[in-house]
Amino acid sequence: MLKQLLVSSALLMSFLVQADTYQAAQQYQLQHYQQAKAEFERLLPLGNELAAFNLAVMAMKGQGMEQDLVLAYLYFLIAAELGHPDAGTGLQTLNAHLTTAQKQQAQQQLLLQKDQRVPSYATMLAQRKASFDHTTLPEVIERVEPKYPITAARKGTQGFAVVRFLVDEQGEVIYAKTQHSFPAGVFDAAAEQALRQWRYQPSSVKSIRTVTLNFSLDVDGQDQWRKKLLLSLTKDSWPAAQAGVAYSQYSNAILLNYLDQAAIGPVDLTQSTEEFPKLSDFKSEKAKAVKMPAFNGSAMLTVDPNKKLKQLTILSGEVPFAEGDTLSFINKAGDYKIAPWDLNYNTGKAPLYAKDKMYLKQLHQRPKEWTDEYWLDQAARNGLLEAQRARAQFDKGWASYLQQQKDPMALGWQAIELLTKQKTDEAKTIFNQAIAAGFEATPELEVLFQ
Repeated sequence: MLKQLLVSSALLMSFLVQADTYQAAQQYQLQHYQQAKAEFERLLPLGNELAAFNLAVMAMKGQGMEQDLVLAYLYFLIAAELGHPDAGTGLQTLNAHLTTAQKQQAQQQLLLQKDQRVPSYATMLAQRKASFDHTTLPEVIERVEPKYPITAARKGTQGFAVVRFLVDEQGEVIYAKTQHSFPAGVFDAAAEQALRQWRYQPSSVKSIRTVTLNFSLDVDGQDQWRKKLLLSLTKDSWPAAQAGVAYSQYSNAILLNYLDQAAIGPVDLTQSTEEFPKLSDFKSEKAKAVKMPAFNGSAMLTVDPNKKLKQLTILSGEVPFAEGDTLSFINKAGDYKIAPWDLNYNTGKAPLYAKDKMYLKQLHQRPKEWTDEYWLDQAARNGLLEAQRARAQFDKGWASYLQQQKDPMALGWQAIELLTKQKTDEAKTIFNQAIAAGFEATPELEVLFQ
């Protein structure tokens, strides 16, 4: 039976070369199976599908461990649950060599261990959609544009900073912290300083916001900068990212975030490619103003050739549509974003929304490898803390994982979130844990937890 299994598993060997982390793959190729096994086991709680798949192969072949077909079957089940495309082949390979009782044993272990892993990428996207908070937040009434760092301007450096911040009941920004930026650290201070001067409409509760502030120069300079970044993406970070280097996967995410800002659209998880994107792939349709009675919500719309609303994803506020409605203001099938039309857009002034028109922009689906979120997820599942923290802003699975690991930033924002929900006592307890773990709080923030 062992000989038959080794022959059957030959088709799985090619996937092991594409092991999830570069270090684990190198250890495996050197036949350092114990080290490879340890690396894959470290990544398994992160919901890493390749780690699960490769552990299955190693358990099936007795590499770094005693041959254990039930354990191999369990790992293949985990890999399938996490979305590995070839896990089904592994299950079929083992299916004839296990009894019904042995397969049931593996299934039971799968259920028992499910809460010990970060959910799959697809599961997280579905959870995010299902749990989206449609509450309309107070509008910004005063914006301050960030000052361009002199050194960055002289060098022609462009980029962005993603900042998360807390707004109190009076509409003042109490705390602002950059979550990730490009180039790292260049625009952080300028972005945070500007945001602390923003003002919002007063509200009955505190709220947490996240905003991306872009730093760009003249059009000609911007085009040259984008070409330079695309070259860096395709020649440097992309090959290493595909080989499983976590930092290169993170670099892919950052570069794509910058290149793809104007062409944001839905991600097709079923569409995959190994081709490099071109600058033309990041061009987007211009938004247009659609005459209609305005409303305060925004949404993603998928419309069929008969102008029927096939799928509705509400992003904020209230939207006067329902799936199945006919949308006469849309001319062709596709994906769209609709939102209030800001008459003061790009002026630095507070938003002023039109009453008789809405913003409408057609979106284009892209393969997952051309999106920053896919590579950010890959880097997070490869154990990169920066990527995990970035994902935790939007996905409860990553936030819970980091909180369990006592990550200071995750604990700090957990305390702030509890404060916005008026769970004061629990917030103070978590805040003290965050401070003990190394969370950097400002005096203004500390006052809220006294």
